[in-house]
Amino acid sequence: MMRLFMGVELPDGVKDRLVPLCSGLKEARWVPPHNMHITLAFVGEVDHGAAFDLHEALCNVQFDPFDLSLHEVDCFESRGKAKVIWAGVKGEIEALTHLHQKILTAVEQAGLVPERRKYKPHVTLARLKNTPLEKAQDYMSANNGLKTHSFKVAHFSLFRSHLTRHGADYEVLESYPEKG
Repeated sequence: MMRLFMGVELPDGVKDRLVPLCSGLKEARWVPPHNMHITLAFVGEVDHGAAFDLHEALCNVQFDPFDLSLHEVDCFESRGKAKVIWAGVKGEIEALTHLHQKILTAVEQAGLVPERRKYKPHVTLARLKNTPLEKAQDYMSANNGLKTHSFKVAHFSLFRSHLTRHGADYEVLESYPEKG
């Protein structure tokens, strides 16, 4: 069995800009730079046959390259607690959302069921447990000046998530270039 998702890899220069943000909250489990990405769709656990069918379907996804950048820092919250600190995505969001929809269609064509949360493009910086929202807001205020250079998205990747006792580690299994 393999735990799979599709995403956009970040250029090293963008990751380098995020690294200094990965401190300042004691309760945070910071995402290592090599794991930073923009998720397009999460599939979850599949067997090797389903993974092959997914790969075949993803090979047919067509899109034109587009530009994105990262701006601002925010969080997902629940019941007054911050759960995830993330960097926001700006730029050609309509093109990104269109790619997301095409990938969901490919997942369904492969006979799999994609996660159906409302799509909110972001880069996860940290996961939190029981961190009061006020504490996270102090961190976000101090780091909200984030702005990266724009970068071109000319491919997306199929990732495998390896769960370890220190958190997940991601491996790129395949990359799919734009086909406009």
